[in-house]
Amino acid sequence: MAQTTFSGPVKSDNGFVGSTGLTLENVLGASAALNFASIAAAAQEDLTITVTGAAANDAVILGLPVAPTAGIVFNAFVSAADTVTVRATNITGSSVDPASATYKVVVIKAS
Repeated sequence: MAQTTFSGPVKSDNGFVGSTGLTLENVLGASAALNFASIAAAAQEDLTITVTGAAANDAVILGLPVAPTAGIVFNAFVSAADTVTVRATNITGSSVDPASATYKVVVIKAS
């Protein structure tokens, strides 16, 4: 199959079929300023971002701020309808207070 290059937005009424055979139906996104509290050693905190249309088992890509706080590992997942949870886990031996920052999430709906 020939490779196609696009410039600008791309829209498909039928979805895109990936190499795994999954059809990518929709891509959703949102951003929010999140201010995690001080996180104790080896603990975690969850904050949420509303993403209308997100559903359990959708894939999530997390966009971090320019300088994420050292000692904190971030991940994101759909935790409920229309809700993406961003989890900050402290992997250090002491408390860490992540700076308030804007986080972006992209939710990929596939079937």
